[in-house]
Amino acid sequence: MTDEENVVDFSQAAEKHRHDKTHQEKEEKVEHMRARFAKALPDKPRPVREYLRRKRSKKKR
Repeated sequence: MTDEENVVDFSQAAEKHRHDKTHQEKEEKVEHMRARFAKALPDKPRPVREYLRRKRSKKKR
C-alpha cells in the first residue's frame, strides 16, 4: 500500500458528514411530527405527508 491510497479528502469527508447529520436531523423532525399528528389526527392515514405537501405548495405560490 502506498501513502496515496490512505489519504482522506477532508472536503469530501466533511460534506458526507454534513449530509448525514442534516439527514438525521430531518428524520428526527419528521418522526416527531408523525407522533404529534398521530395523537391529534388518529383517523388520517398519512397526515404528515399531506401537511408537507400543502406546505410545499404554499411556498410555490
